[in-house]
Amino acid sequence: MDEEVEQFMSITGVAGEHVARGYLEISGGDPMQAIQLYFENPELEASFNAPSASTSAPTRQPPTATSGSRGFTGREDSRGVIHIDDDDDDDIQMADEEFGVPGDDDDDVAAIARNAQEEEDAAMARRLQEEMYSENHASGDGVRAPIAQTTETLAAPDPSWGLDDDREAAVIEQLRRRRRAQGANANPFNQSSVDWFDVEDGTGTSARPRGPSAMTPPDGTTRRLRDLFAPPTGLISRLPLDAARDIGKEEKKWILVNLQKLDDFRCQVLNRDHWKNENIVSLVREHFIFLQYTLDDPLSQSYTTFYFHNQAHEDENNYPHVSIIDPRTGEQVKVWSGETFPSPGEFYQDLVEFLDRYSLAANSKNPVVKTKPKSKPKDIGRMTEEEMLEMALKNSLDEDGGPSEPSVLDPDALTKSNPDIGKGKGKAVEEPAGSAEDAAASAFSQISPSNPHTEPDNNPATTTRIQFRHSGGRVIRRFSVADPVRRIYEWLKAQPLEGKEGVTFELKAVPGGDLIGSLGKTIEEAGLKQGTVMIEFIEDS
Repeated sequence: MDEEVEQFMSITGVAGEHVARGYLEISGGDPMQAIQLYFENPELEASFNAPSASTSAPTRQPPTATSGSRGFTGREDSRGVIHIDDDDDDDIQMADEEFGVPGDDDDDVAAIARNAQEEEDAAMARRLQEEMYSENHASGDGVRAPIAQTTETLAAPDPSWGLDDDREAAVIEQLRRRRRAQGANANPFNQSSVDWFDVEDGTGTSARPRGPSAMTPPDGTTRRLRDLFAPPTGLISRLPLDAARDIGKEEKKWILVNLQKLDDFRCQVLNRDHWKNENIVSLVREHFIFLQYTLDDPLSQSYTTFYFHNQAHEDENNYPHVSIIDPRTGEQVKVWSGETFPSPGEFYQDLVEFLDRYSLAANSKNPVVKTKPKSKPKDIGRMTEEEMLEMALKNSLDEDGGPSEPSVLDPDALTKSNPDIGKGKGKAVEEPAGSAEDAAASAFSQISPSNPHTEPDNNPATTTRIQFRHSGGRVIRRFSVADPVRRIYEWLKAQPLEGKEGVTFELKAVPGGDLIGSLGKTIEEAGLKQGTVMIEFIEDS
């Protein structure tokens, strides 16, 4: 016990040994538990400083001197403490029979003090126990009330975390909606696509409101605004982009994507005007699979990654944003973006024109993107004073106060630079003999189908790798930069892709257009070094 007392006193800094013994007695002799009890209940020290005998202890009579002993000069007070004068130390003689313990005078005094301390400790322990369980006064059997159940959220999950388990995904979606519901009810424009739909596995298209308005009824004005600018849930297909492409290939429908920025009112106007226009809705239902994503929607990440370079989706000049995706190749063939977004009537006419020029039929020829003509650099030394002033004024407007243009360009606008582009559905067009199409067909038929390709050894100085993309995937082949473009046609004719034997095809560089007119150019001259070529097969559906 002395070791435990010294350990307790050295750690806690208690000066009184009786205090250390008191805490050790309550803790069953465990020094660590006694130290913890001291720091948690320091007020117990006061009870050890003034010990008192328990009422249950047997009453002791003050010792009296016997005839056979020397006169007893010490005195014992009512608390059992013996007081001895310094001058009478040698005269004290305490009878063994009076205290019932053998030993000399010092041992007897220590035994009395220890007994009194033990009784005080027991009384203190009983008092603490009674205080601890005294809260349940109504319980007749003395059993305390059960601990009340509490539920807290330690940390809300982040949308970027992976969702490997369906149950975990459902919990995270519920927490995300609950977090938005705390402050989103007052804002009728904060209608995220995550709140409005059930997140599905990509196979269904059902939709029903799940947002804050479904949980807490707003006031009349807020409700009218929410209904006025509500997303077109009956028109939207709640699908990931890949799943929408699969369905689009089966049903031969284009993918129409609307990316919404909730804090941009121009995006809200689309929900109010464009997606509630009967002509637009009818046309979209018949020919498109409509997807609408908000930037906070996890399903929008794949779209922004593929079609917005250098974080362009964060640029407010690119909104409102609507685009059309080819479900077969994933190519973005049409884009409406920025402040010049057309009105509902103009947008409907654009959709009609697009469907007239483009088609998903297997035997159709869609317009191809033509490269922009490179503008010749102006020689400042030969410019007149008026031209120099005009150029300086234009540069100043572009840098400081000029209107900002969207960084996402419309690929369809590049196809209209050539007035000879035919219609997408292959309509009969009267053309003179020896037209460009006849010349292309004649050039394709003259390419040898019996000249297979052997890849040269890898040499960065003289070879290059070209990626060929088609409806079934992609293929990568190595060619010499000095090989003519005709060599690529000969390879595909001699070694056709699986299931495409004898099928006529077109090769279109991205960018650059049809390669049939560049058969005599080398791969390097045609700009195909480390490039991408689209393979389009022309076959009956």
